[in-house]
Amino acid sequence: MKRAIEIIVVEGALEVVASLKLLRALNLPTDDLFPIDKMGCSNFWRDAPKYNQAAQHSLVFGLTDLDHHPCPSGLIAKHLKRGKHPNFILRIPKRELESWLLADAEAMAQYLKLSLDVFPPNPDAEADPKQTLVNLARRSTRTELREDLVPARGSKAVVGRGYTSRVTEFIESRWRPLKAQHRSDSLRRAIAALRRAVETG
Repeated sequence: MKRAIEIIVVEGALEVVASLKLLRALNLPTDDLFPIDKMGCSNFWRDAPKYNQAAQHSLVFGLTDLDHHPCPSGLIAKHLKRGKHPNFILRIPKRELESWLLADAEAMAQYLKLSLDVFPPNPDAEADPKQTLVNLARRSTRTELREDLVPARGSKAVVGRGYTSRVTEFIESRWRPLKAQHRSDSLRRAIAALRRAVETG
């Protein structure tokens, strides 16, 4: 009998929908799960020890970006000084969640109406996957997507005003984690960790 994940804690709004989509792709129950959005990586790591402690009694799934840190293990060691509990399934996309999304290149190409040839073969190697996604959106033939995903001319924003809603739409309706894992070792290892966790007990 599989164990159930009881708590999900994430860095931001996109991780909320991505975490649920990932669990559903693995046929894990999500009906009673309401991911806790910490609204930023600093808030996530501030409270990470609390969720690490909660993992003594519950299976906890955490999702946050690596950003510019050298490696996930170093980031975890920095914030969880007593070590990570085995029941805290803490996954850190390299370098941002967008690398996992770009890894489903076929679905993203269809969404943006672009050729597969323009997508990076190894999204995990992108220095800034979010910027990569925005740059791809600039080339989209879908005007409404360009306007939502790409910041307005002269704006200092990194992404367009409709970025979160459009990427949420992509995750919920098109993203296929099991397909995407073949282009992202980070995602493949996250899927493996989730499977191990629910099957151990």
